[in-house]
Amino acid sequence: MAKRIKALDASVVNRIAAGEIIIAPANALKELLENSLDAGSSKIDVVVKDGGLKLLQITDDGTGIDKEDLSLLCQRFATSKITQFEDLESISTYGFRGEALASISHISHLSVVTKTAQSSCAWRATYSDGELKEVKPTAGKTGTQIIVEDLFYNVPARLRSVKGGSEELAKIVDVIGRYSIHTDLGYSVKKFGDSHFSLSTRPGLPIKERIRSLFGTSVAQELVPFEVDPMEELGLKGAHGQITNPNYNSKKSIQPVFFINNRLVSNDRLRRALNSTIQHFLPKGHKPFIYLSLLVDPSYLDVNVHPTKREVKFLHEDEIIDAICITIREELIKIDSSRTFPTQSLLPQSQKRKVKDEEVTSQQNTQQSQKKTRLDYKLVRTDSSQAKITNFMRPVSISISSTNEDDRMDEEGDTSHPVLAEDTTVTTMSLPTVKDSPQYKAIQREKIIVNLHSVLELRQEVLDAASDAKLAEMFTKFTYIGIIDTDKRLLSIQSGVKLLMIDYGALFREFFYQLALQDFENFGYIRLEGCDTSLKSLLGKAYDGLEDPPIPMDECIEYITSMSDMLEEYFSISVADDGEGPVLKTLPLLVKGYIPPLEKLPIFLYRIGCKINWEDEKECIEGILQQLALFNVPMIIPESKDDETSQYAEQQSHNLNETMENILMPLVKKRFLAPSELKDYIVEIANLPGLYRVFERC
Repeated sequence: MAKRIKALDASVVNRIAAGEIIIAPANALKELLENSLDAGSSKIDVVVKDGGLKLLQITDDGTGIDKEDLSLLCQRFATSKITQFEDLESISTYGFRGEALASISHISHLSVVTKTAQSSCAWRATYSDGELKEVKPTAGKTGTQIIVEDLFYNVPARLRSVKGGSEELAKIVDVIGRYSIHTDLGYSVKKFGDSHFSLSTRPGLPIKERIRSLFGTSVAQELVPFEVDPMEELGLKGAHGQITNPNYNSKKSIQPVFFINNRLVSNDRLRRALNSTIQHFLPKGHKPFIYLSLLVDPSYLDVNVHPTKREVKFLHEDEIIDAICITIREELIKIDSSRTFPTQSLLPQSQKRKVKDEEVTSQQNTQQSQKKTRLDYKLVRTDSSQAKITNFMRPVSISISSTNEDDRMDEEGDTSHPVLAEDTTVTTMSLPTVKDSPQYKAIQREKIIVNLHSVLELRQEVLDAASDAKLAEMFTKFTYIGIIDTDKRLLSIQSGVKLLMIDYGALFREFFYQLALQDFENFGYIRLEGCDTSLKSLLGKAYDGLEDPPIPMDECIEYITSMSDMLEEYFSISVADDGEGPVLKTLPLLVKGYIPPLEKLPIFLYRIGCKINWEDEKECIEGILQQLALFNVPMIIPESKDDETSQYAEQQSHNLNETMENILMPLVKKRFLAPSELKDYIVEIANLPGLYRVFERC
């Protein structure tokens, strides 16, 4: 017989709810600390016994609690912070749920001593299971003291999982220390019975001294302040913080200190982005210290994500994180011109010989261990002086025009950076082929922040599709080998000990789509000059041979010209009337140094005019970006038996391979997010363990 559904007892419900909020003594301490901060305290003292399990006492000098409110203090969902749900859109306090003290009272013995400035005496209240048991007058100062005893005494499974002692005390000190960095109040943490403090800070200390008290002098003396200007359109009121400069050398990881609207939070996306930005300036394996305080418009912020209030969500997260990373990168670039290194003092001769003997013995032991564990078939060639596989290929005699030094990309204008530089690149060429190296001209233009929901949704879809970790690692650590077949559009790369073959048509279709989507509304320009670029002439080539086109050519031209303002603003596709009809003036430049195959221009315009759903914003933008990606994919170069055309094909293949090796594939390694479906276009040709097994048989 099936069991009947019954409502749980209130005490069971409350203990279950308490387990979601109070996970360890440090969580209880954080909730009590935020209540003290909401009360306007200037000094907060904490006493801990057995890591907070036996005793957790916090004393503040805040406003105190009225005697009339003591009966509601530990009732669930009773709070003075909000009165209705809409108040969350403008909340500025730390607490708002009214669950913390209620949860603590259900899993401990809780007592409160409090006094307001208007009260003639202090009041001591004791609680059990959320209910007030006793109130009596007592001596006390203005403020509140909360005493939590025997935490988790009635939750034996949780009590066994919490280690207590010095480990939990360290977590409590860490929480208090992080708030001491952000606020200039006075804090103290002391273990019960000890005469010295585990942490002590005076009110009004400079931030560098507050960081020194928690993380030491090695961090404090290498700090670099930074500040991000407000961006009202994104709801960002401002941001500031401190990071360690490149002179700070430590392989010990320190969890970043993030405050959003003065609330201590964790944000994995923000942590990964900042670490990735700073790692470029640090020695390999070294970790930075990061403190960041964000002020976001409360209406853009969702604090009601988790009962612990540790996580928050806010709008325009990607754009705000990009702005912070750019600011930090600029600050580190300013000071990256010089480094300091510790020096080694001179050793006595006897000590030198001892150290040298130890080094020799260590090297011998290391060499012996390496000889025992060396597996040749798992080694990857990393020595650039060794011969490459391309040295054994048939040489092609082709004259390649040299590139002027002025045409090379400088570091500031490198389009491989995830955020487009303010200098927009423009290139001038003739149609349909380009003989000379493209000439670039920098134009000062402020980067446009994209807020279109359709574009943000498309970007999120790209991130969701890149879910295969092994595929992502392969495209960030591969070595480019060369083009296998330009007719079938196949290239080869080495990933670890594997040799792989990839359909580069599928690869670059997705790659150029991601580039176009990432740099949406911030493209460079390709100016078309010295040739016939009228829409009528170009589309005429596309319409030739079409028996039943979907729409007439005049209607296709009308579609393109009617949308010319949108095409120019969003995609840098400029169409103007020169008196004889509409003329194509510019195209978007996706990659500096790479010119798309202009032979595909007629079919590109035909698809823009005939294959796009102009009625739906998201479908329209996605369709144009897809066609733009197809337009930039390298053309098929068929093999030819004719000597003259064969020589031209070889030259085209050589040029394409140079472009792949020097421009496109390095950019793929930096900016490409490989979708899972791309695995269907990748074939493993060989791997070293397999080859070794074959040769062993021989």
